[in-house]
Amino acid sequence: MDKFYERMKDMLGDEYDDFIDALNKPAVKGLYLNNKKQNIEKVLPSMKPHPFVKEGFIFDDQKYAPGKSPYFLAGLYYIQEPSAMLVANMIDIKEDDYVLDMCAAPGGKSCSVGARLSDDGLLIANDISHSRAKVLSENVERFGLSNTIVTSTDPLRFVSLLDGFFDKIILDAPCSGEGMFRKLDQAVETWSYEKVLECASIQKNLIEAAYKLLREGGEVIYSTCTYSKEENEDIIEYALSNFDFELVPLPHIEGETSYMDGTIRCYPHKHEGEGHFIAKLKKVGSSNTIKSSVLKPHISKEAETNIRAFYKESLNCKVPPLLLENKGHIYAIKRHFPDLKTIRILRNGLYLGESKKNRFVPSYSLALTLTKDDVKNFYDFKEESEEIKKYIHGETLPANNKKGYGVIFVDGYPLSFYKESNAVKNLFPKGLRR
Repeated sequence: MDKFYERMKDMLGDEYDDFIDALNKPAVKGLYLNNKKQNIEKVLPSMKPHPFVKEGFIFDDQKYAPGKSPYFLAGLYYIQEPSAMLVANMIDIKEDDYVLDMCAAPGGKSCSVGARLSDDGLLIANDISHSRAKVLSENVERFGLSNTIVTSTDPLRFVSLLDGFFDKIILDAPCSGEGMFRKLDQAVETWSYEKVLECASIQKNLIEAAYKLLREGGEVIYSTCTYSKEENEDIIEYALSNFDFELVPLPHIEGETSYMDGTIRCYPHKHEGEGHFIAKLKKVGSSNTIKSSVLKPHISKEAETNIRAFYKESLNCKVPPLLLENKGHIYAIKRHFPDLKTIRILRNGLYLGESKKNRFVPSYSLALTLTKDDVKNFYDFKEESEEIKKYIHGETLPANNKKGYGVIFVDGYPLSFYKESNAVKNLFPKGLRR
């Protein structure tokens, strides 16, 4: 660690003592709102607005615990460190963009971007670690994203399938994690200069892959949560020297320290957040675009019969037009979804539920996309109500003699399906109960 502190002293000069002092203070907590949901501000407590992110806020975790609220389980917001929020905020997303998040877990940047895309847009959220990709998939599910494919593979494998395919790419690169020293003890314990150099090598491979995967004129937002120039400015210099990229200057952030014009560096002694580096590159060279195969819908007659019967009996909306079945599990896909062939896929669009013998069991993710107008039966309870507390705990509720499936709402926001007979049977996912 001595090498780290020596380097930071050289980089920061007179600011070094302030930097060290900031590392000994508690980490800053933040969240951003899901813009697919309406009027969220009306049900949340007052929080300090993020200085640069329109839908972002900073909260005091000694006074407010948003992760324990049913609003979190209903996907009203994503809890994310304030500096990290800047990354997705710096991407000029068009509604119909095709976007790849190369190293996406746990999903903070993916959820922000996916919520800004229309049904004609596409987000592929990937993480090479299967365990981390499962967490990513759960967060995508909670945000109610139907335009998103979640994968778990080495991002370099996309090149042979989707060369020149994407309008935007997020490359939040694996890094030495120096910017997380205040937040994560593990980041301190695993740091070494050898890790810095190892990460820089991986980052060069990823930036090359990003270049190939972008269409001409496409952009990659590159970020790390580390301070080392080897993983930040040196990688951008490498990209500019070896590929037909040009640097797109980012808006100035008050108080930032930059060693390369047009890039952003966040420090805990200057900003309410952790350490972060952000840069944007535009591909100006031509693309060898591969015409990707489109994913074809496929569903058995039995499964289709089951899901249509469920929609007719329980919902007021139409069955999605394109359905994909995988061992009884049914997804609503989009007409432009690519066929990713041998890539490991965890979530292909919106997971609707499971077709079983003579019946269909709807999913948590489907419930989170519905409104009261979409369902025939529902209960709407207040956030602090005993009914919501019991339901999240996994308990049944008293029935109202409206048999069949319905949706539990919390202050008007969908939370989960239930099935009613003599009681309101709890269908809230067991892994989320508390």
